[in-house]
Amino acid sequence: MAIKRFIISCLISIANTLANIEFDLLSENGVQYSILRKIYLKLMLVNFSTYRFGKHIYIKKRGNLNLGQNVRIGSFTKIWNYSLVEIGDNFLAAGCLTLNTGTHDVDTLDARSESIKIGNNVWCGVNVTILSGVSIGNNCVIGAGAVVTNSIPDNSIAVGIPAKVIKEKKND
Repeated sequence: MAIKRFIISCLISIANTLANIEFDLLSENGVQYSILRKIYLKLMLVNFSTYRFGKHIYIKKRGNLNLGQNVRIGSFTKIWNYSLVEIGDNFLAAGCLTLNTGTHDVDTLDARSESIKIGNNVWCGVNVTILSGVSIGNNCVIGAGAVVTNSIPDNSIAVGIPAKVIKEKKND
């Protein structure tokens, strides 16, 4: 069993390295595309239909990640998916997004995790951090540098540390 995990770990590392090398080399009309990146994501058991990921994406665990359609995630994103992370359709995130389902009990410091759910039509600016147990509603904008520690309702614009809703988003 340990040998099997070691071999899978080696294959994922090799696929990740090759995907990053290929990603740097391939470019079509300014849009970078990678077959090996798709293979890498398949190895990580990511469920997806349409997506575009930037370079150097880190996904902690196999599975525990469900992506909707038309998902765009910027470079240097880290997804710490100890629990389920669900991202809805039409998600756009600039670089350096962090999704972390891991946390600790404040009294005992015991490790635990809670899922993250992100609705449809959500846009996250650069350097956004979304912490465990958070649910972000549909049609939301999360401003650059925000740290989301509490759930955000539908049709909201949230900014700051910790992120607070500053405005209701009007949809036509």
